[in-house]
Amino acid sequence: MNSVEELCTLISSRITWGPGEDRSLNADTPLLEMGLVDSLAIMEIVTALDKEGGISLPDTAIVAANFRTPKALWAAIGNLAGEGDE
Repeated sequence: MNSVEELCTLISSRITWGPGEDRSLNADTPLLEMGLVDSLAIMEIVTALDKEGGISLPDTAIVAANFRTPKALWAAIGNLAGEGDE
């Protein structure tokens, strides 16, 4: 996973879209506010990040604030990567 755009694609593939819904996400799409993700979708995203992106989120990072937007999740992932460097 090299960019927030790749993360948007991963998230988009885990959302159950309704007929006729615009299936595009950008870094600032309000995922929770728009009802695009729920607890099941969050767990699917977490699993996909691990399997497809090699990114393992600790339980402490699986909080609503990190799933408000793709940008928020990308920042959380970046923070985890930074912690591993210390």
